[in-house]
Amino acid sequence: MNMDLKSLLAPKSVALIGASNKEGSLGHDMVRMINNGGFKGEVYPINPRYESVCGLKCYPSLESIGKPVDVAALCVAAKRVEGQVQNAIDSGVKSLVVFANCVVENDTTPSLEDKLIKMCNDANIPLLGHNAMGYYNNDIDLRVCGFEAPDEGVKGNISLISQSGSVFSTLGHNDPQLKFNLMVATGTGQVTSLSDYMIYAIEQETTKVLGVYMESIRKPERFIEALELAKEKRIPIVAMKVGKSELGAEFAKSHSGGLAGDDDAIQAVFDHYGVVRAESFDEMANTLLLFSHYEEIPKGGLVAIADSGGERNLLADDAEVVGIEYAKLSDKTMEELQEIQEFGQEASNPLDPWGTGIDFDKIFGDSLVTMMKDDNAAIGIISQDLRDDYFLSEGCIEALSHTRENTSKPLAFLTNYSGSRRGMYTQRLNEIGVPVLVGTQPALKAIKSFLEFRDFQYGNSQVKELDLSEESKKLLEENEVLQESDSMKVLDELGFPVAKAHLINSVDELKEKKELFEYPVVLKTAAEGILHKADVGGVVLNIENYESLEKYYVDMSSRLGNPSVVAPMVSFDVEIILGMKTDATFGPLVVVGAGGIYTELLNDKIVLLPNTSREEIVSKLKTLKTYKLFTGYRGTKEVNMGRLVDTIKNFCEIVSYLSSWAKEIDINPVALSGDKITALDALIICK
Repeated sequence: MNMDLKSLLAPKSVALIGASNKEGSLGHDMVRMINNGGFKGEVYPINPRYESVCGLKCYPSLESIGKPVDVAALCVAAKRVEGQVQNAIDSGVKSLVVFANCVVENDTTPSLEDKLIKMCNDANIPLLGHNAMGYYNNDIDLRVCGFEAPDEGVKGNISLISQSGSVFSTLGHNDPQLKFNLMVATGTGQVTSLSDYMIYAIEQETTKVLGVYMESIRKPERFIEALELAKEKRIPIVAMKVGKSELGAEFAKSHSGGLAGDDDAIQAVFDHYGVVRAESFDEMANTLLLFSHYEEIPKGGLVAIADSGGERNLLADDAEVVGIEYAKLSDKTMEELQEIQEFGQEASNPLDPWGTGIDFDKIFGDSLVTMMKDDNAAIGIISQDLRDDYFLSEGCIEALSHTRENTSKPLAFLTNYSGSRRGMYTQRLNEIGVPVLVGTQPALKAIKSFLEFRDFQYGNSQVKELDLSEESKKLLEENEVLQESDSMKVLDELGFPVAKAHLINSVDELKEKKELFEYPVVLKTAAEGILHKADVGGVVLNIENYESLEKYYVDMSSRLGNPSVVAPMVSFDVEIILGMKTDATFGPLVVVGAGGIYTELLNDKIVLLPNTSREEIVSKLKTLKTYKLFTGYRGTKEVNMGRLVDTIKNFCEIVSYLSSWAKEIDINPVALSGDKITALDALIICK
């Protein structure tokens, strides 16, 4: 159920149930926040014990207002929630905010939580909560929240949707550089979800970047809709997703009431839609800052100046860890840069221009101007540990100010150490349009994401229509597991290249087919229930003649059962695994990784959505640790990458088609040798 959130997040009238004159109480701070914020709409404190609260007329009940209001915020104990919600619905309230956690002693069945969800769904009204911290809509100077906070009246272009009230407060209240148009702490989000708030935020004209802190996804289709909308509007989403570990997932479930989901699935979705994933608050804040300051991202890469050789070394080392390369500047730029340096200082990127320290601010500024004029410079930084009233910081600010006068390209100040004695100088830098990024690696990660977003090309290819014979459909419908021969038959029918194999159920059948075998061959058990053949001695390789084949078959059938497969022995240089798994949230996923015995040993894999594009496949293959093996590593044949990408794309389409019957597919190994690509073994697990 999709709801219009305007009455909730951009109301013209607000009722505050549980308003109070008791200082320090939730009901008091809630009223004062709205009263002091400059909201131009109607505000109705509700409490039968008061005639006025914080100078505003106080009403005994919603009914006494005499007309419906857009949103009612309930600042009441959990035991009073049910009655107040029902009363609000009966009074025609269009949306609700519930701060209480809705946990009560001796709860009944259905629980208070379930009753609240049903009431709001039946009335078709949005609910922020329960267990919500509230929201800020700074576009209309409205803060519906029970806790006092700084920066009243400050407007911005960052939207933040958080499933944690603490994170809402952390990102919203601790760095004045981060300026928001909208902030929402969703609570459990069982009626109005994270995805609904994301869509609302993306639709606001003042939103330039969206930050999302998430624990679970309740409406996956709506979540994808939000990502699609952000893609269309070219609004970057910076997301921090927790619950990757088993313990973290369990905590996420207990906190938000939703499943954290498979992290591989989340990452595949993020990659497909160009979502920037942050791993820390510093990285998230840095990334939000860059996107909020700069809508246009020029071509090129990073140029950097450090205030010392030691800090330049840190920039170099951490850039390698992060995976960002510094821009290669033209010979002309390097010559001009060298002319600016004092004797003994060498032109480079990153640059250490500190020599004697005489006129260092001019040298820093002229150097950065020269570097930024290069066609391959997209963003420039000065790295120095910022501190108020420190001559070195002062000089670096002057250098950036000089650079800002000479370029409109993105600039930033990187302070390697967070510290706190930098408020005055941070403000000065912001006034010239330069954000301060905190922490070397978090800042470099943010810059990398900033540049990658510029280059991201969304691809959502059409899935080709496929069809199977009725015989193969029957196999999928009537079996829990398709053993190798049947799995290979299905894949072959759908156009996947497979090794031609023969199913054998007796020595007599082996003899009947002996003329069909081209040696050397491989013998593998096909007995039901054996998923890992090699672990039970169910594979014999490189059999050179029929006599040996029969001997091995007799032995294997006596130990594991009669069904076996005889297939040609295929030589190859590289092996990969192609697989399908089904995520509870996002459905079928495609897995590509190192194959054979390396599958579990290296855990080197990429995960794709079935509707992925060729371009995304190419890009993600390059992230594999074993990617070099495809390029003719140490004398092996170079893999035909065009054919490999086509094969993976074909498998993505097969996964999409088979997802009606199959929940898992395992093709391992897929043999690669030059132009040849062949599946040597396969297993399909049906629903």
